[in-house]
Amino acid sequence: MSEQEQTIDLRVLLKVLLEHLIPIIAVTLAAAAIGFSLAKFVIPKKYTSEALMYVENTTNKQEDTTLNINDINVAQKLVNTCQIIFKSNKLLGDLSASLNGEFTVEQLDGMINVQSVNNTEVLKVSVTAGSPDAAYRVAKKFTELSKVEFIRVIETGSIRDVDPAREPVTHTYPSTMRFTLIAALIGLVGTYFIFLIVELLDTKVKPEDDLTSLYDLPVFAEILDFESAGRSGYKYGKYGKYSRYGKYGYGRYGGYENAGAENSEEENQSEEDSDKKDSDTADKEN
Repeated sequence: MSEQEQTIDLRVLLKVLLEHLIPIIAVTLAAAAIGFSLAKFVIPKKYTSEALMYVENTTNKQEDTTLNINDINVAQKLVNTCQIIFKSNKLLGDLSASLNGEFTVEQLDGMINVQSVNNTEVLKVSVTAGSPDAAYRVAKKFTELSKVEFIRVIETGSIRDVDPAREPVTHTYPSTMRFTLIAALIGLVGTYFIFLIVELLDTKVKPEDDLTSLYDLPVFAEILDFESAGRSGYKYGKYGKYSRYGKYGYGRYGGYENAGAENSEEENQSEEDSDKKDSDTADKEN
């Protein structure tokens, strides 16, 4: 396979885009409208309530000491430990019971996310639910129970609130803008590649430029399909529409018309003249 056959000419890519620009734009706009509608009216909304807590290695508030790097390192390790403890079935079970069984342990496990903030001593708790009130109540109760569970398991140190949980004012999922842009991009790229594949799979040689690009040979002339031209009344040649030659319908300068149609008209005219002549003769005899 030659290098020319393995590569796609940039002119082909541009040609496909320009020839099918209107349907591509139409599909892109339709896809964007679908994405917007799904995000706005169809997909269920999700709300997230977040809380920040600071993990300490010591509970002694009386000592006025300088910053100890060892305490910071231990606190950072405690944050990693808290991520495991706070997702335990024990804590989630207590949380489910405190919420009167509104959510099961499995549901709470999928709703709550606990992670460290940039590998620091700060712990971030995120609760995602189907309503703002549910997300807030779960986050608030979870932070309360997590402090108790921390003391029970670690038996040292403490957790303080940095930013308590708040009721969210807007949904976090789905993002209308993101869904619209993604749907529009899918419509644009998908439609373009469909037209591109159709163009690449088309092996017909249409303009003379195809022959030149395939065989690197110049094209000196084109041959008309006279059969198709005759059916459509097409006249070939620059001067073909100005004159005819004889009954065969060939243009004097290369033109062509449907000779059968012209002969039929002449025969019909002859028959009409003959019938008229016979009728005049009969009138005279009478």
